[in-house]
Amino acid sequence: MIAHRLSVLLRLRWIQLQRAFSPVGRLLLAFVLVAGVWLMHRAAAQDATYALWIALGAALVVLGVHQRRADHHFVQRHLPRPHIAMALEYGALLLPVSLALLLAQAWWPAAGLLLVPALAWMPVTQNANVRAAWLRKWVPPHLFEWRSLLQSNHPLGLLLWLAALGLSWLPVLPLFLLGILTLLSAGAQEQCEPRAMLLVSAPDTGALLRRKILGALAILMLLQIPVLIGATFFRPAWWWIHGLFGLGMAVLLAYAVALKYANYRPNERLEANGANISVAAVFAILPGLSLVPLIMLLSELRKAHANLNTYFHAHHR
Repeated sequence: MIAHRLSVLLRLRWIQLQRAFSPVGRLLLAFVLVAGVWLMHRAAAQDATYALWIALGAALVVLGVHQRRADHHFVQRHLPRPHIAMALEYGALLLPVSLALLLAQAWWPAAGLLLVPALAWMPVTQNANVRAAWLRKWVPPHLFEWRSLLQSNHPLGLLLWLAALGLSWLPVLPLFLLGILTLLSAGAQEQCEPRAMLLVSAPDTGALLRRKILGALAILMLLQIPVLIGATFFRPAWWWIHGLFGLGMAVLLAYAVALKYANYRPNERLEANGANISVAAVFAILPGLSLVPLIMLLSELRKAHANLNTYFHAHHR
């Protein structure tokens, strides 16, 4: 009975996964997980230092998930032994990474991951103060998602970018940090604005999508280009890797914007979009499969136009 109660969060995530993906989508997600484990295993087996960075990155991801939990108060109030339930959830998130490290015989990094679920006992920061005001004023009002991102992740986002820039002489790590920043940016696209804000942002759906996608890509390029130039300076032979990575991250962010408006509902947060973005992110990184997110982007753009038309022209809403 106790085990049944402690697994409530895991069963809830499974139900959410079933609702977010069709059977084909779940099969595709399983393929992505296997591919991700294989890539991490290869990297950790080739260089032991990569295993440390993979474990550290996984720990940072769990820390970010814990600090951004919208359901933290609900879990604390309504679940028995909530900290243990959250720790089990974080352990499930870390399972693919732990498996990859164990297969690569990186025992110490894998053992270190056993301590990460203890983050469930860390308090979630609740800060209502306006943060990063000096950065937020440079963001155009119609890109409110980026202002929200700065509010919720400052100064962590700035530190990640400075670390990527300062460590651009290292292999892989700068790309990994840029990938985290891109995923944070894509996650910020889950929040839907009120319909009134939607209507004043642009005269029609085409103009809205152009402003949103091009504006998001402009900010992303400001973040990516200095790091990619620095990484290419130290490793000129990797220019094509850095170029493809930057292009893949741009397509991923554009896909996140299109996915938001393909499922747009006023004043709602589209949390289910995160699973689709995660799948697209893996394909954006995998060599030879970066075309898949582009196809997903084109498909969602058509849906976004159709969905937004109902809000631009249905005056009764």
